[in-house]
Amino acid sequence: MPICPNELRAIYHSGNLIPFVGAGVSMSVSWGSGKRGPSWRELVDQAARKIGFDDPDLLRVRGTDLQILEYFRSKKHGSLTALTNWLVTEMKPPDDALLNSLIHRELVEMQRCRLFYTTNYDDFIERAFELHSRSYKRVAVEADMTSLGASGDFAEIIKFHGDLETPDRMVLSESDYERRLTLEDEMDYRFRSDLLGRAVLFIGYSFRDWNVSYLFGLINDRFKQLPGSPTGRRAYITVADPSDFEYELFRRRNIDVIPVPGRDQTSHIATLLQEMRS
Repeated sequence: MPICPNELRAIYHSGNLIPFVGAGVSMSVSWGSGKRGPSWRELVDQAARKIGFDDPDLLRVRGTDLQILEYFRSKKHGSLTALTNWLVTEMKPPDDALLNSLIHRELVEMQRCRLFYTTNYDDFIERAFELHSRSYKRVAVEADMTSLGASGDFAEIIKFHGDLETPDRMVLSESDYERRLTLEDEMDYRFRSDLLGRAVLFIGYSFRDWNVSYLFGLINDRFKQLPGSPTGRRAYITVADPSDFEYELFRRRNIDVIPVPGRDQTSHIATLLQEMRS
């Protein structure tokens, strides 16, 4: 049974779709003896352990994950280096692991998409593009936002929360998120501009990054429905085994939920992307 909505397929073929890639996509990459891309929870757990909490959940009783990362930064005299160094060592899958990643391969094959957004700090998407011989440009700071020319030979991979090559720009702690909520960062301006006339497909993403959620809410409030779209839908999101809770939450933001089975999300999302290109 097809899982790709007809309208989403039409938006893709019109060249007006932006994939927005979350941590779940990196977590789908596995290598070695059970290693995989770290989850957000694992990142926060590691931060807690590095400041002396063997049981990170003891800190979660007192504050949110973002507050734990803010506490980590404070205890480390304003530096996140110890945490970013851990990320660098953890995010080094061999080439074969990325070549065998179904979702990364399908993302590269989305030739009608010239813009890819991600909140992930790793370089898995960039490496997949290189391994599958598709040209791209990484965009993490304003200086990267140069014209690619009229030929359209390049895709832009926009690191919305920074990455490990620009650790001072990474959005990690509570104060980082509060700063972004002013909507004055160059990445926020870029996202608002890119979203005009386009729709977004959130993949591997739970919408828990609340600055993105807030920004998207403002976009919807101002621009309402997508021009030329029968439903006016501005975004789609894959959700594992969604309940009425998820359907209602995203419907209020004009986001269409695409259900996928929780037991095999990776292959079903890959199938969704394949159907979209057909």
